Amino acid sequence: MAADKNGCVARFENVGLRYGLGAEVLRDVSLELEQGSFNFLIGSSGAGKSSLLKLMYMALKPTRGMITLFGHEIATAHRKELIGLRRRVGVVFQEFRLLRHLSAFDNVALPLRVAGVKESEIREHVIELLTWVGLKDHLATRPPTLSGGQQQRVAIARAIISRPKLLLADEPTGNVDDRMALRLMHLFEEMNKLGATVVIATHNETLVNRLGHSCMRLDAGQLDFVETPVSGLSGGPANAGGFDAGWGRTDD
Repeated sequence: MAADKNGCVARFENVGLRYGLGAEVLRDVSLELEQGSFNFLIGSSGAGKSSLLKLMYMALKPTRGMITLFGHEIATAHRKELIGLRRRVGVVFQEFRLLRHLSAFDNVALPLRVAGVKESEIREHVIELLTWVGLKDHLATRPPTLSGGQQQRVAIARAIISRPKLLLADEPTGNVDDRMALRLMHLFEEMNKLGATVVIATHNETLVNRLGHSCMRLDAGQLDFVETPVSGLSGGPANAGGFDAGWGRTDD
C-alpha cells in the first residue's frame, strides 16, 4: 500500500516534539502529504526542519500527537511493518552518511543489493545515474577524496536509486553551484513524475520561488502553508541529457 484510502502518504495530527526536558521544537504540527505531491519545507536555521524530516522517516518518535505513514499509524505498527515502511522512504541527509570504505558506485548500489537486484542490472542503473549527476569519472572513488558537492550528489543518487515512494531531502543543494542545483531539482521533479511524493527542506527561497511547488514554512516550531508562484522546470536545465529514471524498478 503506497498511501491510505484518501491518497495520503503521510499525516501528522497535532504532533509535538521535544528533546529531553527542553522546550518543544515542534508544536501542534498538522499536515497531510498527498500521494504524488512535491513539497518544499522552508524556515530559518533552528526552525525544526530537520526534526520534522526525522519524524517522517521514523528516526524519531513524536512526544505527542499521531503520525500515519502509508496508512499505518506509527505508534502502533509492529517492528516488521516499520521495516517495510522504511524501505519505501528515500532520504538525502544533510551530513551525507556515505560509507567511507565503499566507492561511489558501491554506496549507490547498496540499496539495490539489499533488495536482491541482479548485479548486471545494478551496474547498468548505477552507472546511468552517477553519469547523470556528473560523476561518471568517479565510480571507483571513495567519499573521503570527493568534494562536498560530489559527496552530496552520491548521497542523492543513493537515496533515489530504489525508486522510493516518499523522498525526503535535507538541504540537498547546499554544497553545489546554481547550475547543479537546478539539475538536481530536475532529478527530484522526474522522480515526482514517476509517482514519488517529495519533500525538500531548503534555505534557498529563490529556488523555491522559481520552481513554484507547494511550500510549507516552519517558524518557531509551528507549521504554516504559503503560496508559491506557478512555475516549474519545463524539461529541466540546459544540457540535462536524456534521463528516464528507469533503474531499479520496484513497482508494487
